[in-house]
Amino acid sequence: MRDESSVVAVDEALKERILSVRLVIFDVDGVLTDGGITIHDDGSESKTFDVKDGHGIKLLQRCGLQAALISGRFCASVDHRAKGLGIEHVYQGIHRKVEAYEKIKAATGLEDRHMAYVGDDLIDIPVMRRVGFAVCVQDAVDHVKPYAHYVTKRPGGKGAAREICELILQVQGLWEGVTARYFQEDLG
Repeated sequence: MRDESSVVAVDEALKERILSVRLVIFDVDGVLTDGGITIHDDGSESKTFDVKDGHGIKLLQRCGLQAALISGRFCASVDHRAKGLGIEHVYQGIHRKVEAYEKIKAATGLEDRHMAYVGDDLIDIPVMRRVGFAVCVQDAVDHVKPYAHYVTKRPGGKGAAREICELILQVQGLWEGVTARYFQEDLG
């Protein structure tokens, strides 16, 4: 049975933006994580990712949509997470994210209108200004919010990515099909 309460109402202009999305690019720190960085005694870093966000990305992929990561920092755990999720376009240590964005466009052959971007800080604004569907997380810095077509209800690292994945799948009419197996009764 479908849970109608989870379907978000969007206006026609936003719906048109979402219907065109074929690839979602996520910032990492502050979007897929809560922005915290754990620095260990040996100088290595680690991050905490929300498993529900990862499942949302996998649902996108099952429907033929792509995901990519662009991060201003470099951390080996990001490569491990991307590999585990099957994300092929991963750019780390990028201080001008538009350059990585252009590489993703060239590699995929997609146009700006087919791309979504989820960010949280000033470094994300140049890409947000280019994509067809720009998103920021609920706890993004205030300067970013005017550039977003949608602001999540959830904070970064705490379900914001999952929220966006579900929104895109619902608006594109893919949600019921990709989640049907979870709601079907096991008849033995």
